Amino acid sequence: MPGLRFYVLLTCLFLLNAGHPQGMNRLPVLLTDSLKAHKEGFALHTFSWRFHTMDGRDYSDPAIPDSTWAVTTTAFGRTGQPNGWHGSGWFRLWLKADDNLIDKVLAFRISQTGAAEIYLDGKKIGEAGKIGKTKRETHSARAPFSVYPFILSDHRQHLLAVRYVNEQPPFPEYIAFRLWAGTYEQLASRALDSLKMNSFLLASIGAQLAFVLLHLALFAFYPKQRLNLYYSLFLFATSAVLYLRYLTVGTSDPYLQRITADLFETGIIVAAFLAGILLYGVSDDHLPRKRILISAVLGSLTLLDYFLQYRNASGATIFWLEIFYFLLVMADGLFALVRAILRRKPRIWLIGAGMLILTLFYLVVGSDIFGLMNGNDELIGKWMSIGLLAIPLSFSVYLALNFSDVNRSLSARLKEVQELSELSLAQETEKNRILAGQADQLEKTVAARTLEVRSQAQKLREMDALKSRFIVNLTHEFRTPLSLIIGPAGLIAENAGTDAERKQGRLIKENAQQLLLLINQLLDLSKLEEGKMEIVNAEADILGIATAVLLPFSNAAMQKQLTLALKSRFSKLRGVVDEGKLTMILRNVLSNAIKFSLPGGEILVTVDLEKAQQPTALVFTVADQGMGISAAKLPYVFDRFYQADASDTRSNEGSGIGLALARELVELMNGTIAIASTENVGTVVRIRLPVNMTLANIGDGDLSLQAEKGAIQTEEKDDLTNDGPLLLIIEDHDQLRAFISETLNVKFRTLTARNGEEGIQLAKKYIPDLVITDLMMPGMDGYEVCGKLKTQELTSHIPVMMVTAKNALESRNKGWSAGADAYLSKPFEPAELLALADGLIGNRLLLQERYRREEAWKPAASALPPQELRFLEKVRNLIHSNLANELFGVDQLCDSIGLSKAQLHRKLKNTLGHSPGDLIRMIRLQQALQLLKSGELTVAEIAYSVGFGSPASFSTSFSNYFGYAPRDVKNDH
Repeated sequence: MPGLRFYVLLTCLFLLNAGHPQGMNRLPVLLTDSLKAHKEGFALHTFSWRFHTMDGRDYSDPAIPDSTWAVTTTAFGRTGQPNGWHGSGWFRLWLKADDNLIDKVLAFRISQTGAAEIYLDGKKIGEAGKIGKTKRETHSARAPFSVYPFILSDHRQHLLAVRYVNEQPPFPEYIAFRLWAGTYEQLASRALDSLKMNSFLLASIGAQLAFVLLHLALFAFYPKQRLNLYYSLFLFATSAVLYLRYLTVGTSDPYLQRITADLFETGIIVAAFLAGILLYGVSDDHLPRKRILISAVLGSLTLLDYFLQYRNASGATIFWLEIFYFLLVMADGLFALVRAILRRKPRIWLIGAGMLILTLFYLVVGSDIFGLMNGNDELIGKWMSIGLLAIPLSFSVYLALNFSDVNRSLSARLKEVQELSELSLAQETEKNRILAGQADQLEKTVAARTLEVRSQAQKLREMDALKSRFIVNLTHEFRTPLSLIIGPAGLIAENAGTDAERKQGRLIKENAQQLLLLINQLLDLSKLEEGKMEIVNAEADILGIATAVLLPFSNAAMQKQLTLALKSRFSKLRGVVDEGKLTMILRNVLSNAIKFSLPGGEILVTVDLEKAQQPTALVFTVADQGMGISAAKLPYVFDRFYQADASDTRSNEGSGIGLALARELVELMNGTIAIASTENVGTVVRIRLPVNMTLANIGDGDLSLQAEKGAIQTEEKDDLTNDGPLLLIIEDHDQLRAFISETLNVKFRTLTARNGEEGIQLAKKYIPDLVITDLMMPGMDGYEVCGKLKTQELTSHIPVMMVTAKNALESRNKGWSAGADAYLSKPFEPAELLALADGLIGNRLLLQERYRREEAWKPAASALPPQELRFLEKVRNLIHSNLANELFGVDQLCDSIGLSKAQLHRKLKNTLGHSPGDLIRMIRLQQALQLLKSGELTVAEIAYSVGFGSPASFSTSFSNYFGYAPRDVKNDH
């Protein structure tokens, strides 16, 4: 099939094989031998015709003399036009036939782009298009497969007259017409053959499109094999070119032919370019970008030359620069194939052999450079049909052999797994044999029994270590197959035809994800055992971490009718800790508590500080009302792979990894973990971690998650009428945008935008409290959205969260540089999204609290971005410069800043926690306080200097704001 890339060029090339023009004779004679020598018909357009302009008179009558008419040929374009040609006229030619053609059915065939009427001895024998009385009634039409029969009954001269109109020629160098004469059988047979050849293109197009769908499906199933994609694109391009060729040859509309001819030329260049990419893809593992760029530039220049030089002015279907580009791309592609063959790339020589065979067919048959085909289109088509099989055959063999290699590789891997299983079984058998021997030996003597026990215990530890390493190594091998299970299972769950199938798909996916979690825990245990796990401490919100851990378990808790709550005597708690490992510890302990809790019970998570010992320690307590653990089994619950109930009838599944991993992580962080349990009463796990605390604010009451639990149980509803924080979601994927909006509507008001441009406009209009934007979007991406929001005064204060599937460090650094405040990796949990949004909005509220203090205009340099600080400084300067102006208010401030009241109100409210009016009044009063402290002016003078209309109103406002009267201001205030 790759050989079809040449089919278009071959079709165009052998159409160029036309006969040489005949000499200009005074009177053409239709001879039997001449007709046999010219299979396409006797070319009458090469003879001398007589021309007369159209003046309303019928010049088809032989009695009308034409000796004074202009002499011309009918194959003229912009040059060679007869005198008096203005888009219409009569053309006449006298002809006769030899004895063998008298009374035989003859025929004419015409090729033109205008409207024509054909007369013989004054009688109309055919027409192409329609010639009306006016220009509007005249319609041009081609007749590519039509013949017009006639009979010559004597040896005398007969008049052939053609009335022709072509006032707006689609091809400037093909204005007039070409006319052939021959036997009816000869010309009808040729027209039928041409129609069959053109119709055959549709069958070829259908076959290629079937292969396009097949290889696109293969690419979707296995995206790593991009060769299927390149091949599909190439086949689609060649199918399009073949269809354009079909229209160009077969259409009756000459103006449509003009369009399809240009598109045909464009398609040939595109197909040749994609053919080069296909050859590069077969030859190399990675596409050579420079070569592809050069090929694209040369192809573009070739097309530019075609359109600038109007290469198709005469209706030709190919030009030599295009052939040169095609051969250049093929030569470079073949060179890449040769290099791949020299590198001994497995079986690449098959593709090279197919390309070589097809190239030889192209040169010897398609182009007929040696003249072996004698211009026989039918013979060329048959041989080229055989030659075109070279590439599909070689390509199919190549893919079949590659598939065979993959199959053998999988078989070998399966054999390795079987051998490993047999080895594990043999080890277990050997262990059992050794244990049996130990039992026999222990019965003989106490001394020997003690010695044997110690010896065998050592051997068992070594075998256990070997087994652990074996399991860890095996888990690495499981990750890729699990990924290939989770992906298709998700597709089944989403796209299955029945509810049962979708349920099965979800079941497969959920269990595969559970296996993946287990594998990740095994790998973490391996890292801990080998000492490769490192502590990465950073300042974090402790209560935020605990909340983020609890939220994902809310659904599981509700399914078991459990009450899940978080309590703490602190309203704010921040410290330097490894957030990832703390999350893992709490998640494993909480998972265990939910797993072994009885329906209707309560799980209480408390967070506290312990300062009795140094350093200060965080204390987490997880208490449940579950089935409890017996005292005999309690010492072993932190051992790896230990299960308190290991029987086959146990009611709760488990791997024995979670608590073991939690203990090792706690010890890695220099902490302690302890467990207390009573059967049928419950279990309490206490975790103590030394932490350098940076913030610990005692609140008015306990922090509880009871409200969140209720919210989770409530059906999600959009509510844009409340006064909660407003979030803007910018996401081009409709379903994901709706999902994020529905998730956040639980606690926030939301706005949505389909792209970056729309998102920027909404952000300017509504000034949201938080912007959540996708990273990769058409048009304006997340980096650009973030950059524009952070560089505009109106939106520079808004925190931005980027949602992305690109987790590389380079991508994150680029986001930080653009001003992003947080990253959320896909896929994500709704609780993670809510917690992150809460954290960002919470940080903004902390800044607002800071600016409510008396020294609101003296923040730390790192408190706000420079752009936002410049904006606030601008506002402050405007207010200070108009302090004495009693009429200066919110309207004047908005005009000076260039923002509407609503925009300025939301920006200042979100940044400082103050409305514009409150801010103006606060600055007036703060300035008054400074003046009062200086003692240089009276209260009345100060009142007027800061813009108050009277000392009385000033005193009232001052007392309400500071809590004491102006006269009470002393140096100690």
